Amino acid sequence: MNTTTHTLIIGGGFAGATVAQTLEKSGIATTLIDRKDYFEVTMAVLRNIADFEKVQNTPRIRYTDFLIGNFVQGRISELTETTATLENGDTFSFEQAVIATGSSYPSFSVAKSNQAFTLEARNEEMKNASEALAKSTSALIIGAGVVGVELAGDIAYSHPNMKITLANSGATILPSYSEKTQRKATEQLKSLGVNIELNRFYQEQDGVYIDKNTGDKITADITYMAVGVKANSDFMKPQLGNTLTEQGFIKVDDHFQVTGTTSLWAIGDVADLKDWKLAATAIPQGKELATTLIAKQQGKKTKAHKPMPEMGLIPIGQKKGVAQIPLFGTVTWKPIVNFKNKDLLVNYVFKGLGIK
Repeated sequence: MNTTTHTLIIGGGFAGATVAQTLEKSGIATTLIDRKDYFEVTMAVLRNIADFEKVQNTPRIRYTDFLIGNFVQGRISELTETTATLENGDTFSFEQAVIATGSSYPSFSVAKSNQAFTLEARNEEMKNASEALAKSTSALIIGAGVVGVELAGDIAYSHPNMKITLANSGATILPSYSEKTQRKATEQLKSLGVNIELNRFYQEQDGVYIDKNTGDKITADITYMAVGVKANSDFMKPQLGNTLTEQGFIKVDDHFQVTGTTSLWAIGDVADLKDWKLAATAIPQGKELATTLIAKQQGKKTKAHKPMPEMGLIPIGQKKGVAQIPLFGTVTWKPIVNFKNKDLLVNYVFKGLGIK
């Protein structure tokens, strides 16, 4: 079956859903395709694992319950400059397409599910993950980027009697952040009882994790591999492989247009942009690209994208956290920390998408 749409949006995360809603409100018809049937505020997933009863199923909602435009559940297998083909053989012809397929964690799939494609399945997956943690007395988290640090803090807060080890192969936690942010986060994690091990390269062998440099061993009831991010761009390889970097991110110009194409744009985690890959940058990118496409249709000039300043807001447990903010630097102010800690920005994101 072949379907025609004006604007095809591939991927319904923060960036994709934002551009879809904004374009539809301006009168531009859209079709959003996602392999899942639900939208999820991924910032809330880690706390969903650590304290399911507090978060429950609030971070997720079906696309059909809020999208103004058309929604199709499916996975793109191949893309050209004029058509997209689904794995089931259906095709979509379009005038322009926005690629917002984001990224995934191959070693920590529960953070961005690789197998729960319905709302019911995802809710069950999260509940099961939380129950598995609750049955454990010790946890090992490998990788001390934002995901690893947030997860360690949430588990330590919700399970104060659990032995928690946060291990990183580098010499610091949060390597992309300032020294002050690293120091404040370290202090807060230790105050919650988290044991931090640096310069450790643990590899699993028969259920035991062994540091390849020292030979030291560690075991835990449950282990989370919070390392490695993969761009979701495999469907580009058959016809548009030349638009990808070696790491699989999509090359774009300063208007988000895919390099060497006239009808394709890319935003969010999958795009090769200088912005940090956060919801705080993906949502503004969606609004900005929508404004660009609307102006383009009206024959008006468009503005070039300027990378957003480096920033981050990292909850550490349900009461603490650290923020790195332009002009202010690193802060632990309660009003700032509580802005995210209150509900992990679920209501903020939903309101931005027009969800009541």
